[in-house]
Amino acid sequence: PLEILSPLGCGIQTGAGGVMNTLKPCPGSAIAVFGIGSVGLSAIMAAVVCGCTKIIALDIVDERLKLAMEFGATHSINSGKLNAVEEIQKLTGGGIEYTLECTGNPKVLRQAVDCLMLGGTCGLIGVAPMGVEASLDMQTLLDARTVRGVIEGDCNPDIFIPQLIDLYKQGKFPFDRLIKFYSLEQINEAAEDSEKGKTLKPVLKP
Repeated sequence: PLEILSPLGCGIQTGAGGVMNTLKPCPGSAIAVFGIGSVGLSAIMAAVVCGCTKIIALDIVDERLKLAMEFGATHSINSGKLNAVEEIQKLTGGGIEYTLECTGNPKVLRQAVDCLMLGGTCGLIGVAPMGVEASLDMQTLLDARTVRGVIEGDCNPDIFIPQLIDLYKQGKFPFDRLIKFYSLEQINEAAEDSEKGKTLKPVLKP
């Protein structure tokens, strides 16, 4: 349906592409996604498609963590209540192969890097205001860890969006569950719900 296609052009392709095109996790690998908005949930769906067998969702809102479990996360951590790095190390036996930072918060980026195993990779998707700096332990990076910036899922939309549509048709990428429809008269309500996090992907429908 045409009315569900518009969100594919930004957050959804960014989260999914960050996993499928940038990190490219092997089947059986583990990934942690920091920040469970539309980008983070799209990343979780993509991790399922890639065959990750340990998918850890992190957020400070329990409702979003519950949603992440519905979309395929195998574990959830409320990082406002627990030490994210310690919890991930417990779940993985010392460190995780892949992380995806979707919040744009420098402190969260530090967590996403610090919980990596030797040779692990962190994809940075979260957008911070210009001039925001992050502090990282140089020894952590020296141990063969990588921080990789991700723009729009590192994808060619002409190729990648049809691939996501095919996955949706196969029942493997149910991104339509992120959408809530509003009439044009409800445009202010849609904007407010989006800002408050009540709606992940508001779509105006005639």
